[in-house]
Amino acid sequence: MYKLQGIAVSPGIVTGKAYLLDRKRVRHIEKPIKVESVEHETQRFLEAVENSKNQLISIKDKIAGSKSKKPIGHGHLYIIDIHLMFLEDKMLIDETINTIRKKEINAEWALRLVVKNIQKVFDNIEDEYFKERSSDIMHISERIMRNLVGKEEQSIIEIDEEIIIIAHDLSPADTAQMALNKVKGFLTDIGSKTSHTAIMARSLKIPAIVGLERITDVINGGDIIIIDGISGTVIINPNAATIKEYDQKKLNYDEYEKKLFVYKKLPAVTKDGRRIILSANIELIDEIPTTIEYGAEGIGLYRTEFLYMNRKNLPTEEEHFEVYKNLVDGISPYPITIRTLDLGGDKFISQIQLADEMNPAMGLRAIRFCLKEKQIFKTQLRAILRASHYGEIKVMFPMISGIPEIREAKGILEEVKTSLKHDKTPFDENIQVGIMVEIPSAVTIADLLAKEVGFFSIGTNDLIQYSLAIDRVNEHVAYLYEPLHPALLRTIKHIVDTAHNAGISVSMCGEMAGEQEYILVLLALGLDQLSMNSMSIPRVKKILRSSKYHDANEILNNCFKMSTTYEIEKYVRQEMHTMFPDDFS
Repeated sequence: MYKLQGIAVSPGIVTGKAYLLDRKRVRHIEKPIKVESVEHETQRFLEAVENSKNQLISIKDKIAGSKSKKPIGHGHLYIIDIHLMFLEDKMLIDETINTIRKKEINAEWALRLVVKNIQKVFDNIEDEYFKERSSDIMHISERIMRNLVGKEEQSIIEIDEEIIIIAHDLSPADTAQMALNKVKGFLTDIGSKTSHTAIMARSLKIPAIVGLERITDVINGGDIIIIDGISGTVIINPNAATIKEYDQKKLNYDEYEKKLFVYKKLPAVTKDGRRIILSANIELIDEIPTTIEYGAEGIGLYRTEFLYMNRKNLPTEEEHFEVYKNLVDGISPYPITIRTLDLGGDKFISQIQLADEMNPAMGLRAIRFCLKEKQIFKTQLRAILRASHYGEIKVMFPMISGIPEIREAKGILEEVKTSLKHDKTPFDENIQVGIMVEIPSAVTIADLLAKEVGFFSIGTNDLIQYSLAIDRVNEHVAYLYEPLHPALLRTIKHIVDTAHNAGISVSMCGEMAGEQEYILVLLALGLDQLSMNSMSIPRVKKILRSSKYHDANEILNNCFKMSTTYEIEKYVRQEMHTMFPDDFS
């Protein structure tokens, strides 16, 4: 018996038999070709792409039509659609063809070179969710590669016994084919919390651990495995006492989950009457059923970047409108806050040619990009306004650093309103406008910005790294990414107090908002709304409904007396574990 530690991406405890699935990178030959073979090699590549499309379409059809197997992916076929979209991607397909022709090399070699370059692009992205989209490109390229070398892929949908899947990596198409009554969990060598596969595992409640590095090397088919999807622990060939121990842990966890269920539809209000709104962060429309199931009171952050990524053409106004209207229809009567485009550059939009930047995180992105590419901005705003006729929508501008930016953005919004009025197109003329507060300059002039907008939303992911001057994805300084840093607590307090003095509300939509240990600190800081991953909402509600605002204030006041992050973290952790032993066991 031995243990491995990985990244827990989907909670739950399960014991089962290992099933090894071959998803390792395909071995291939890299060779130069003669000029007369270039077109043949190009055609071979295009045939592999076409075969990949047909395979994904076939998987979709099998899932949609399957009744006896009950694959879990019925509600997640949209992710396979996203992979089909990647197979039309100019950066992947056209560049591979160009590389075959220019370098006169075989298709396999050209594909590897192009994918390597694409991954470098994604490595420069600060947002972890969008950084992880490189894994989608990798999954697609491996499917193409398998077709190039003629290697068949093991089918998951035919598995007919209860097992735990072990693989180097799993694509969303793999996850969508799993039969819920057969696949008890999965483990992979690589992966992260923000991969599409992890997102699906969480929404489908399959215990899963990724990033185990060598799990496929140390496990044999048929081994008995325990997955602890709460702590990220994997136990291989456990003894009888360990199995008994984890059977009890599973019973305790399942009982705790049942208790949480009663909180899903209850308001988040403390024992002494302090009310806070809990909403969800989402990227895709198909997440709305999960959002509603877990008791969200709206969508506090809808990221629109995926509409622009990995496509040959810019999204049309109608495409935007269709998505936003579907969101409104799905979440009403609750509100939805739509963040305008928060990316920039030809890395994501093939029609826009911009120079490479030394530091993309601080370059032409977000509102800066939109104010430069006004037509792209207006297209999105027109669609948002049109959708606002059908339900409550708020529009939010990211990366605002000063007054001129917000005034120019609002001016463009007014131009779009005038255009819609001229066209006699209905919209909410009183649509709320807010900004993301995520740059130190915005914090400093929060009193001036508060006079310009209807609400603030604190984006802690960027605010922390900009305030502390650290890159949270740089392994050498990632330890300095400290949400409870004394400077950050004072920063948040200043933002909230300034907003409230101006009569506007403040939400938080960064990862910090969904961390259970921070909830009472955030409550005491005076935030009106917290927006988080849907699955975190019942746990946060339980803590809030079991607490008093008075006690939270006492904890915060003690934090302000401490001078180091270490002291604050230790104190907050001890207090939370003492007050809520069942939630932090």
